[in-house]
This record gives sequence, structure tokens and C-alpha cells, in this order.
Amino acid sequence: MLQRFVPVLAMLVWVAASWCGPAQAAAPERWVRIAQHTIDVNAKEETIDLAAAQGSFVGFQLRARGGRVAIQQIVLKFQGDAKHESPAPFQLRSGERTRVFAREDTERFPEVLSVAYQNGVRSGRSAMLELWGLQTRDGRNAVRPEQQMPVPPPPPRVGQLELDASTSILIAAKTAGREVTSETLDVADGIAKFKRLKLATRANEAAIDRIRVVFGDGSKKEFAVNGRLQPNTSTPWFDIDGSKFIKNVGLELKEKTSLTAPARFELYGDPEENWIRSGGDGARFNDGWVLIGAQTAGFVGFDNDVITLADHDDGFSELRVNVSGRAITLNQLRIVYDNGEEDIVPVRSRIEAGDTYGPITLRSGQKVKEVLARYRSRVIEVANQDENSALVQVWAKR
Repeated sequence: MLQRFVPVLAMLVWVAASWCGPAQAAAPERWVRIAQHTIDVNAKEETIDLAAAQGSFVGFQLRARGGRVAIQQIVLKFQGDAKHESPAPFQLRSGERTRVFAREDTERFPEVLSVAYQNGVRSGRSAMLELWGLQTRDGRNAVRPEQQMPVPPPPPRVGQLELDASTSILIAAKTAGREVTSETLDVADGIAKFKRLKLATRANEAAIDRIRVVFGDGSKKEFAVNGRLQPNTSTPWFDIDGSKFIKNVGLELKEKTSLTAPARFELYGDPEENWIRSGGDGARFNDGWVLIGAQTAGFVGFDNDVITLADHDDGFSELRVNVSGRAITLNQLRIVYDNGEEDIVPVRSRIEAGDTYGPITLRSGQKVKEVLARYRSRVIEVANQDENSALVQVWAKR
């Protein structure tokens, strides 16, 4: 009798495990966040409308942020009659993600995500569930059939935010002033050399005319945008001179920013080819420390965040965390290696703006995939009242 049940049990374990492993994606496909939903801890089921998602997709993935999510089943419905149902209950801790599901070569438009939660298992009170889609170049420009009818032209729009952490590093962030027509994002001196940049907005839209890059040697390069950057979208990449450090990036706006809810700008850089590699140019600066990832900390209660790190061809020996903008209270770091193993580092320290925590010794010869940080921005920060969030950077040294 036992022999009959062994194959069945093995199949169930494989099905459940396939929902909670690491994600895989191949270039030139890019991951795009389709929806972010704060979970109602009292709800048994919830429905997330996806009709506003831009473009079509060939695969999907769920990610948890801010707490554990206990799911009984999800049903992802596409335009038409097609749908995908999860095969077994599963749970995600903050920072975890499912494997790619509903992966097909056919481009599809998601319509609705229905989520049923496990009975008797409470999700985290501040947990959020994110749906990410794998999008091809064709999918980025795809338009839903019902949207192809003649309509009045919308305001010019620029791009769609596609954060590939293997190339994108957050290097500056700032909430714009109220009712201003220009803004400047300062870049830390000698932080890295970048071959291209992109600008993203969070929370609110912004009408951008031009972007001006000022280099450390005083030279400048301007790029015309002439479009409206919608919330949580970005410009395309702008190629720059990768042999120079950047001093700041100036923005010329077509309209005044909002009086009550100005946009928040984030600047991302793609490091010059040999900057991060072993023996590369980055080792000649900052005493051998190179920036490999960053994230903003805008919340005031303890929460978790995932800092995905840029690709590096081999491992580092040490890691440290730099903080700018305002102080944070750092509670814990979880260092996740490429093989899935983790080092948990209890911290429980206040880190002032401009200070560093570390160095932390890493496992020899192992590449670090990401860092899960549990921290909060300080609620009252007299010295930095104009800064509304901290920039948390991960640096590494060989």
C-alpha cells in the first residue's frame, strides 16, 4: 500500500515546490511589475483588476513584500476565455517569489487576478502581493484589441519602468519641490562610472522637457524627453560617456510640479563594462569598494525590503551598507547567495545619514544574489527635514 502512495506524494511535493522557487528570465525579455496590492487580512478572497496593464506578457510571477502571504489558490484570467490556476496552496515570505508560471510563447493580456487565502493562516498585516509579468520587446508595444479603436490622442507618454537589477542600480532619489519647473538630482562624488542612465517617477506624474547630465569635469550632455512620465514609469536609457564620473542630473519640466503631491524622481545607472568585474576599474576607487545595489527606505515602521544586486563575475569577500539622505534603524540583514543559502546578520543599530554599517565577511567564493534588509527611516530627523526617505546602498569589496 505504501508503495502506491510514494509516487503520488512525490508529485504533490514537486507541484508545490514549483511555486516557491527562484525566478528565471532570459534576455531580451524583461520583468515588469503589473500590480501591487496591499492584502486585507480579514478577507478570504480578493480580486485585483489588471485591465490597465500596459502591453502583453508571456509569463508571470508573484512576489511578497512586507510580510508573509498564505495563499490557497490564485486564478489569473486573460483576455478571452483563457485562465491559469495555481496547482496547490503555497506561502511566500517577504522578499520571496514564485517560479515563472503560465509561461507560453503566445502573447497574452491579463485581465483579473483572483486570490483565495488559506483558512486559519493569517497573512502579515502589512503584507503586499505583487504580480510581475515577463514582457518581450513585441509585448511592450502591444495594444489590447479594445484599445485599438480610434480615440483622441492621449498626452505624450514616456516608456514603462523595467527594472533589470543585473544592470540597473539606483544612484539618486529625490522628491521634487512644490510648484517648481526644474529640479536637480545630486550624485555622490565618485560613486561609479556609468555608460547609460534612465529616470523614473514614483507616486505622481511629471511632464519633463529635457534632462541635463553634468559630469565631474564640468562637461555636460543634454537629452530631449518632451513627454509626460506617468507614475511608476521610466524614460528609455540615455547613453553617456562612461569614462567620466557624474556630478548631478538636472531636470527641466514642462509644467510646474503639484502643490500637494509632487513627483518623486529616481535615477538609475548601468555601470561601465569593467567597473564591477574582478580586476575592473571600480577597484581603483573608493578603497576598492564598489556599489552593487541600492533601495530607498521611505517607511516609518519596521518593514522588509529586497535589494537585488548587480551581476558580478565572481564573489566578494566583504559587504557593507551605506546610508544617505536621513538616518535609519537597521534591525537585520539576510544575505542571500546564488545557491539559495543565507547568512542572517542581526544588527539592531541606528545608522546616521552619511554613515556605514560593516564590513560583513562573506562566504568565500560564493556570489551574493540579493540582500533582504529589515529597517525603517527615522520618524523625526531634524538635520534632514527636507529629505523624505533614506537611500540605502550595498557596497562590496574583493
